[in-house]
Amino acid sequence: MGSVFERGRRGGARLKWSLAAVTASASFALDFVAKRWAQGALLPGERRGFLPLLDLQLVANKGVAFGMLAGRSFLIQLAAAAALCVIVAYVIVERRSIPAGLAGGLLIGGSLGNLVERATTGQVTDFLKLPHWPNFNLADIFIVVGVVLVAVSLAGGGGKSSAGAGAGGGEAGS
Repeated sequence: MGSVFERGRRGGARLKWSLAAVTASASFALDFVAKRWAQGALLPGERRGFLPLLDLQLVANKGVAFGMLAGRSFLIQLAAAAALCVIVAYVIVERRSIPAGLAGGLLIGGSLGNLVERATTGQVTDFLKLPHWPNFNLADIFIVVGVVLVAVSLAGGGGKSSAGAGAGGGEAGS
């Protein structure tokens, strides 16, 4: 049985990785279900009004953001795998469990959602459309929100040891 400090750090790590796993699983599942729904409910290229400023339009994206690198599936998959390693490293070094778990989970789930589809079909299903913006999917939203959370966390001093962090492993303010 360890000291109170060691138990607090283990508890913070358990919370961080549990939150990351649940968030990644939920975001991966939501993205998967939404893409399958779009493939069954929409015809390729068909555009339907959905919400003000948001339409549904099914497209197959063989590239990455804005269709870049189309036809370079191996390079895209390699870059995605490297990005997943960086995301896991962030979760490891971020001392605050909630920002690390949420951001890491969103980034992992979103990245895996697009990576798995690209590896199995050679393309990614995009079905959300804003005016004057390329089509995207839920995985893309999860990735963007995850990146914003990481940026906010890093701008706020995330991952740095602070005086008085104590047994909570930097949990104060999370």
